[in-house]
Amino acid sequence: MRVIRRISAVLIGFVLFLSGVLKLMDPVGARLVVEEYLKFMHIEFLTGLSGVIGSGMALLEALLGAALITGVWRKVVAVATGILLGFFTILTVFLYIRNPRMDCGCFGEIIHLTHLQSLLKNIVLLVLWAIACLPLRKQEQTRKIKYVSFPIAAISVCLFLLYSSLSIPLVDFTPFKPGAELMLPEDIEDPTDESTPTLSLSNAAGEYMDEMLMEGDLMVVSVYDPGKLRPQQWEKIENLMRNAAGLGFTPMVLAAATPESWEETVSSPGILSATYFADRKKLLTLNRSNGGASYIQDGLIVKKWDNRRLPGEDTLAELAEVEVTESLLSENNGDRVKFQGFLLYVFAVMLLL
Repeated sequence: MRVIRRISAVLIGFVLFLSGVLKLMDPVGARLVVEEYLKFMHIEFLTGLSGVIGSGMALLEALLGAALITGVWRKVVAVATGILLGFFTILTVFLYIRNPRMDCGCFGEIIHLTHLQSLLKNIVLLVLWAIACLPLRKQEQTRKIKYVSFPIAAISVCLFLLYSSLSIPLVDFTPFKPGAELMLPEDIEDPTDESTPTLSLSNAAGEYMDEMLMEGDLMVVSVYDPGKLRPQQWEKIENLMRNAAGLGFTPMVLAAATPESWEETVSSPGILSATYFADRKKLLTLNRSNGGASYIQDGLIVKKWDNRRLPGEDTLAELAEVEVTESLLSENNGDRVKFQGFLLYVFAVMLLL
């Protein structure tokens, strides 16, 4: 029975840890999910805190998962985990009954569950929790070395959150991930299907210009919160536009704004002339970084940069000479290896140390 209890605790730990880390890798996505939940619960006045809530809940999941795997502070962790799983289960019961059009966000963008699947998952976790933690007074002693492995894992997870907050996700699981091909909205049978990468844009006159995304080498800058960009960031965007145009790329800024408000925000003629307007949520999905850039060739999304690491002239020149498939494979494989390496390192610390 002791072995079964321990296996149950570790299984719950793996699920919570992976769920938390996948959301920590994409804090903007976690924020969007929390916004949907706040809207569902009719407490939209907390929307301004959705980023903090999303990252905080994801961090709590990851740390509780690490604590369950390492077996530290077993009674306290058992109570905290039970409360968290109970809250998630009650919430998913209401989601199943009301059936709103939203994703549970349980595993970030990598796995999308229906409300019924999410509810069944939480019930299974609650059963495992009961096996692993009840009665609370019968918790096993923890080896002292685990009080060393848990802090190492916890610090690693916090550093991972810091890195993710300052960059775009290491591995992109959105419909607009590198390697995805954009489609015109009129070519989609189900307009409500969010799994297909479609992006509609218009010029200042309100004319739709969607076909522009399907032709040529485009360097697209996504600006979904214009008012939050600092003067230095606008300068970087302007330099990128100028360098991209000089090397044969078509520079384009996609903004979530009205033409009138955009003219008041941006004073650069170069940026104004290359600006088109698109849906804010679509821009958030295309590039998680406000003011981040995406390289699109003939409708194929090739590469992305956050607003702190916009490509310089040398990088653009290299992109212009290298085959798209080569650039796509090297970038995606490198980032996946980094993420897999991080997971292997943390699991090794928690299980082997």
